[in-house]
Amino acid sequence: MKKLLLLITLFSISLFHTSLFAQWVQQTVPVSKPITGIKFIDTNTGWACTSISTLGDTSFILNTTNGGVNWNIQFVAFNIALYAISIIDANTGYCGGSSGPGRLFKTTNGGINWNEIGTPTRVTDMFFVNKDSGWICNETSTADVRTTTDGGTTWQLRNSSLTFNCFRLFFLNYNTGWVASDFDLFKTTNAGVNWIQKGNFLEGIRSIFFFDETTGWLGMTNDKIVFTSNGGNNWIYQTNPGLAGTNRDIIMYRSGLGYIGNRTLRIYKTTDGGILWGYQRDSAASYRISFIDSLKGWSGDFGIAKTTNGGGNITYLGIININNNIPNAYKLYQNYPNPFNSQTNIKFSLTKRSVVAFKIYDILGREKTIWHSDKQLDAGTHELQFNAEDFASGVYFYSIIVSDETGSTRFKETRKMILVK
Repeated sequence: MKKLLLLITLFSISLFHTSLFAQWVQQTVPVSKPITGIKFIDTNTGWACTSISTLGDTSFILNTTNGGVNWNIQFVAFNIALYAISIIDANTGYCGGSSGPGRLFKTTNGGINWNEIGTPTRVTDMFFVNKDSGWICNETSTADVRTTTDGGTTWQLRNSSLTFNCFRLFFLNYNTGWVASDFDLFKTTNAGVNWIQKGNFLEGIRSIFFFDETTGWLGMTNDKIVFTSNGGNNWIYQTNPGLAGTNRDIIMYRSGLGYIGNRTLRIYKTTDGGILWGYQRDSAASYRISFIDSLKGWSGDFGIAKTTNGGGNITYLGIININNNIPNAYKLYQNYPNPFNSQTNIKFSLTKRSVVAFKIYDILGREKTIWHSDKQLDAGTHELQFNAEDFASGVYFYSIIVSDETGSTRFKETRKMILVK
């Protein structure tokens, strides 16, 4: 009997773990080093690179030819931290980092051989637009951005007007691109001969993505995401889950879908071009991400995970404003859908600017969770998107408490909802 109970318990734990990360599936990786770069060129073929855990440690370049079912070690680098990888096609790729001085490796045969070609500076990030022409940058107190047009044989320094700490690069073509110089964003339209400042921020820039010269996003420290639709003349901060991480990688699609790698065991996702960002749970964390289309992608940090359906449901934290029409009375609506599986929406109306709190109780009246606004919400109709992926199936109650700025209660109501998994 004890053995049976133990088996049931272990099976339940296994089911919980599987369902928790069911849409981002952990893959088996032959090394236990942090993934610092990942790039797929099709459904099956991809590469990843690792950093080192301590000085004197070993880093690796990994390769898969079956979508990550198996990852194989292609290259071993002793006492070298690899920070970035750029794969051009099935044959040509570059991988760079540092062992104090800069180190840069190149393959022309799909990784059968990775040969060191040398670089005058350490490589924090790289961006190649074709097999011969590309860029590297160096996170250092002196601005350092360099370009090659002969496959890395020679490098030209292009740092005019840049400041310092060049973290990330993004190019539309060889001539037009951007560099994140810590808190400043710079743009070039003449292959780095000149750089023009296109933004200055309170947070450090850690990722860049542009559709064209006008429409782009930046991922930043302190969990910030900013957007421009006019080439960087103005930047708008976008709503995000607020998980206090650093937004390391951005991939956007014209359909409005977008993903951000955030080092909090979460993938950020949007379906409306970033007007609202939610998150998905990721079993491998997401220091780096790579997608071959809007549904199939990989993430890497503490291991590698894969999705084939866009990562599943999105969890939104916070309130969405539906409209600002002032209602006749305070009201709490029935959640929808109801019954629901993991995620539901709770709509409510405010006649005055108020502070709002929600409490969720189980059938026994035990408080399970609480949400409250960090500021007063304007009069109008709002919606809380509630995620119960960690709750068991059953009957729950949700209660709204609306208060004024002094804490005096203006309105309170409770309704029932049913979770079915």
